[in-house]
Amino acid sequence: MALRRTILHIDMDAFFVSVEEALDPSLKGKPVVVGGNPNKRGVVAAASYAARKYGIHSAMPTAQAKRLCPHAIFLRGNHKRYAEFSKRIFSIFEKWSPRVEPMSLDEAYLDLSGCERLHGPTLDVAEKIRKAIKETVGINASIGIGSNKLIAKIASEYAKPNGMLWIADGMEQKFLAPLAIEKIPGIGPKMAERLKQKGVKTAKQLAELPLEFLETVYGNHGESLYHKARGVCGSPVTPREETLSIGRETTLETDSADPKFLLSILSFLAEKTAAELRQTGLYSRCITLKLRYSDFQTVTRSQTLPAPTLDDDTIYKTIARLFEGSFTHKTRVRLVGVRLSALTPSYPQQADLFSTHSPENRDNLYRGIDRIRDKYGFRSILRGASVAGEL
Repeated sequence: MALRRTILHIDMDAFFVSVEEALDPSLKGKPVVVGGNPNKRGVVAAASYAARKYGIHSAMPTAQAKRLCPHAIFLRGNHKRYAEFSKRIFSIFEKWSPRVEPMSLDEAYLDLSGCERLHGPTLDVAEKIRKAIKETVGINASIGIGSNKLIAKIASEYAKPNGMLWIADGMEQKFLAPLAIEKIPGIGPKMAERLKQKGVKTAKQLAELPLEFLETVYGNHGESLYHKARGVCGSPVTPREETLSIGRETTLETDSADPKFLLSILSFLAEKTAAELRQTGLYSRCITLKLRYSDFQTVTRSQTLPAPTLDDDTIYKTIARLFEGSFTHKTRVRLVGVRLSALTPSYPQQADLFSTHSPENRDNLYRGIDRIRDKYGFRSILRGASVAGEL
């Protein structure tokens, strides 16, 4: 008999704003927006619940947020500070289960399957975790509990803010049935619109479609849709490296369709992320490009490398190839970003001590550059391609 799974999805409430409120309690209850200066180009990273009442939400232009709520408090934010809070939160998770899968700084899955004898009833454990986060870190968390990651994820959304929702075994499909199809992870606006055109608006209606039909219409996604509509998800909770990813992105002062200019920005961002990667002592095997166009369509493209790297040149060349394969001259770009993931502490390959191009020698070269930057500033040494893109 298979072990019954008990999965928690724990998500902090308005995390960036909550951290700012924990550091400055006078912000509590006020419309607070983390995302920079509203008089300059940028987007909202997080909004307090008081700010959301005015229609402000993440990814909204900060200028628009300012128009919706002129008296809102706008904060630039501090990712180093948020990472410190995140580390404290994850240390709490790890006291309750060795199977913790981080999804972002403020979100994770915990697998408590078989832990009842050790920790007690699941609801009591979830409440103790929530209480520990509040008492030791000072922010609220919402928790969804279910027999799999899909159900736990959706349940946590309905538990917000600062609540818990447990979907009992056998109730998965009944829970999903009345929900709008957009509530199912993986169904974005375009797919939702196509489904609605076929008269499918709820999870129940999606579950009524035969597998053969979904596979014919949606290809590889068809089988996934078939199972999700029924609340079925076999994905395990997989612990990852402590550092999930390292990334940099920027919103341009003026939208641009100039590929040379955009590549110069990406070159600069590649150097910044590579330098941060080296500070962690890790290597990256997956490089991701992010482009957001003037119409707010966002494109991400990733490439997995044959071996991990911390090399500026390798990272930039990969980003440049991804850019050349995805950039369209028809629409101007407003935001570009670089992200490094699949991080590992291992050397990319066995070093050849007799080669001037060995990984060890290249590592020493870049770490020497880092030392010069530490002393004289990051811009003291830049790739030629990065100079025009200094931020």
